[in-house]
Amino acid sequence: MAEENPNRLSEWLLIVREQAPVLRRRFLDWVEDCKQQPYLIWETTAVRYSAYGLIVLVVMWVCSTATTMLSPPLPVDAQSLATSGDFHVLCSDEDCGQHFVINRAFGFHDFPVRCPACKLLSGQSARRCLSTVCGGRYVVPIERDGQSQCPYCQETFP
Repeated sequence: MAEENPNRLSEWLLIVREQAPVLRRRFLDWVEDCKQQPYLIWETTAVRYSAYGLIVLVVMWVCSTATTMLSPPLPVDAQSLATSGDFHVLCSDEDCGQHFVINRAFGFHDFPVRCPACKLLSGQSARRCLSTVCGGRYVVPIERDGQSQCPYCQETFP
């Protein structure tokens, strides 16, 4: 018969139940000692590190609040953050080759898209090649050795 994995939670609960009377007695002894010698409170590691943690949290909160208060307000004519962007697309049909721009949500990757000129699903994502050979024209990059490259001048895109 295979052994079952022990339940760690039940083991911890049993240990806590066994140690509860001892811990309660030790805590009460510590309280009595602190009443007689108050400096023992700060010499207790748990109290000292809890105080350090609380001080760090307060300092972080003060810095955050101060940064928020010192930052200039937004302009009155400010707009909300954009949720979509323009994507340059080239039709991969040899007879068409149309360049057009679509507006889709950020992270759009559902290519090919329908070309408005030839009505085919042949629109591929385009990038601008800034090499001296291409002179800034839009191309559909090809994958070679895990990198995107221009099909005309073999320039590697960053």
